Amino acid sequence: MHIAVCDDNVADRKQTERLLDRESVKRIPTTGNLYVDSYGHVESLISAPQKYDLFFIDMTDLPPHGMEVAIQLREMGVTAPIVMMVSTINYRNYVQVPEDIWFLDKPVKKAELSDIIDKGLERFSQKKPTIELRDETKAYYVLPDQLVYATPDAHIMRVKLSDGSLINQLGTLEDLCRALENFDCFYILNRKNVININHVLYVKKRILTMSDGTKLKAGLTEGKSILNLVTAHGSRFIPENLADKYRQEHNDTSDPLT
Repeated sequence: MHIAVCDDNVADRKQTERLLDRESVKRIPTTGNLYVDSYGHVESLISAPQKYDLFFIDMTDLPPHGMEVAIQLREMGVTAPIVMMVSTINYRNYVQVPEDIWFLDKPVKKAELSDIIDKGLERFSQKKPTIELRDETKAYYVLPDQLVYATPDAHIMRVKLSDGSLINQLGTLEDLCRALENFDCFYILNRKNVININHVLYVKKRILTMSDGTKLKAGLTEGKSILNLVTAHGSRFIPENLADKYRQEHNDTSDPLT
């Protein structure tokens, strides 16, 4: 489990690091190492926060203060639990607190920290794997079901997400396939597009209608196979009479993402 500590009090930050190091040593035989990165500035923390599974935050000297940092992380799409370490600012008094905010009083007690780590590890064991996508300026971490399809455009792949946003993923089709190879819902369509089978709403005469209304054309040898894949992943999308018709009229093969 990867942990981030962000605290502008140097002494407190070092103490938290020491306690987490002891927790890590204690847990090596059971749950493994705790990997800890420590920050004294918000800018360093938010440069790549998605890699962390648990946060410990207490920023009191200059804005943004601790809870504002937590809100910013949530706005960036970070879903990992955030532990607000209560010192001169009582974060419990905030009216609008984001989801999955935990509280820990300073000075930190060993037993209370251990309980927090137990909770964090439980959440970590339930964590859903994400896909890392990168454009020219930042990295995005999305769940497999958020990616609808991707189409090539010169040196990039234009990746459409379920919320309507578009990410210009750097690299080729092959590069994107490497990022998706551990998920069985993605397939290459017509040897250039990548589709999420779970987002295909309708298939008719080799035209796939995606969940956002976009229509993509399958290759000559993909009709039946794409339909079979869609029905296997979610037959509710395809009328049974259309499925039967394709099975009778086509005899072709799929191009899975491997």
